[in-house]
Amino acid sequence: MDEATRRLLNRGMAALADGERGAFDPVYRTLWPLLVRFVVAISRDPMIAEDIAQQAMLKILVRVSTFDRTKDALAWSMTIAVNEYRSYRRKLGTRAGDQREWVLAEPIDDDTPEAIAVRDNLTDAARAVLGQLRPQDLEVLVAAIYKGQRPPIAAAAFRKRLQRVLANTRLIWKRHYGDDRTG
Repeated sequence: MDEATRRLLNRGMAALADGERGAFDPVYRTLWPLLVRFVVAISRDPMIAEDIAQQAMLKILVRVSTFDRTKDALAWSMTIAVNEYRSYRRKLGTRAGDQREWVLAEPIDDDTPEAIAVRDNLTDAARAVLGQLRPQDLEVLVAAIYKGQRPPIAAAAFRKRLQRVLANTRLIWKRHYGDDRTG
């Protein structure tokens, strides 16, 4: 997605948050195909992708009034999509084999060049940020995201470490990609 489209999406999401009905159509047309392709990429299952993307879109629209205009609308939306995928996986009682599979997903043959570029940009950005974390910080992050094997520490200590890791990850992201992406 080019920067102009991203700015339009950010403005459209802010307008939706303000209750402007006219913003629905452009936001939906921009976001829907990206959500579906993103969920296909993280799930590697086109059969479930549309259902999960539909649930994510519904949550986005229900929660749009909480959208923080200082944040990127695409990143906010994709976070909701990831959470919907994780909820789906939990309901099935399964866990991803490779805990970083969604970040490292390979392009799928039927993707458009734009979708591949968006995914590649997001993947490169995630790799760059995650690559700067210490191994023990990555372990905490992966354990929290995927409810995996936690380090042998007290629950309170784990939560404190997780808070530190998330704060550090945000700082690294801001240092590399800036804080103002609202256009």
